Parts: sequence; C-alpha cells; structure tokens
Amino acid sequence: MATKLTIEDGLLQEEFNKFDKDKTGRISAINFRQVIVHDAHLKVFHPSTIDTYIATLSHQTGWIDFEQFKEFMTLDTSKFKTSLITIELKQAFDEVDTNKDGFISPQEARLGITFAGQRIAGSHFSGIVHMFDDNGDGKMSFEEFSTNVMKLSHE
Repeated sequence: MATKLTIEDGLLQEEFNKFDKDKTGRISAINFRQVIVHDAHLKVFHPSTIDTYIATLSHQTGWIDFEQFKEFMTLDTSKFKTSLITIELKQAFDEVDTNKDGFISPQEARLGITFAGQRIAGSHFSGIVHMFDDNGDGKMSFEEFSTNVMKLSHE
C-alpha cells in the first residue's frame, strides 16, 4: 500500500534530497549531524545529547533514511518529554550517580549540586532531597528525578 505524502512531507523530502547527494535514499549520520548542529532549537542541548539521539534514530547503523529524517525534523523540542530532553536528563542523572547503582543518594545529590556551582543550606537541601524522593526510600531513581524536574519546569 502506497503512503500518501502531505505537502509538509514533500518539503521535507526536498530537503532530504539536498543531502542525499548519491541518491541512495539515506544520508550518513555524520553528514546529518553537520546539517542539524546549527539549528537554533538544538543549541540548548549538549553535543553528546545530539550524538546519542542520532545514534538511536539511526538504529546504530550510521545512516538516516527519509522516515528517520522526517521524525527528527518534526520533533517538537519545546515539549518536555521529547527524546532529546530525556537523553539529556539521563546524562545529567548518570553524572551525579557516581557509584552507578541507578540511584542518586543524598550524598551524591549534594556533590552534584556543589559541582554545579550551587550552595544550599542543610535544611533547604533536606527539603529538596525529600521533594525528589517520591517513594520515601532515601534515594532518587531516574524516574523520580525526571518526573520532578518536569514538575519544576512547569512551575
């Protein structure tokens, strides 16, 4: 069954064709990165976030086809739960989770906040840790971390 292209799809196909110079129906992930790295909406993301997303988008093949190109080009970076933001949050979480157990302890959180150049008094810090520890187990999972960052970003 043939897929009907919309006007937007046609415009995206034209853009894709500009980069698909050898007309194979795919562009290298490296060339794709060079094209998108200057996008104003993407400048807020760390370069490693972009690289991780492109690798995931290409299914680790190193090639981007039209459907993958379209998926990326129509990604709404203003919404919190996009793949790019999730990747960036996971990278931040993993940096703070120094013992790599999949959780952030209060000690790791304090160290992470200090490395970020922030100083928080002990009583305020305890409140922050408690706010992020939804299940009360004394540590923060990635799900608790991302959920609470999302809540804070909407306030």
